[in-house]
Amino acid sequence: MQWHKGFKGTLLSHKFVKGEDLNEFERKTVNDCITQYRQRLVDISWFMRTLSEPIARMANKEDKCTGRFYSPSSMVLTLRAS
Repeated sequence: MQWHKGFKGTLLSHKFVKGEDLNEFERKTVNDCITQYRQRLVDISWFMRTLSEPIARMANKEDKCTGRFYSPSSMVLTLRAS
């Protein structure tokens, strides 16, 4: 449930949270996903990645460019500010 507070999740994870019946394969798949989600929830590098992505998207939209946050146009601004 914590994962769904910040991420969309999958069709199976939504079924699991709603308490719907899952067959053996679906249950194993969901358990594997839960293990991975738990690891990500306590991983600082995963947190920083998910934190920086929307910021980078906003900056790219503002700069009318695509790619990584530190694109050449952003680097020029950084160098000029120094």
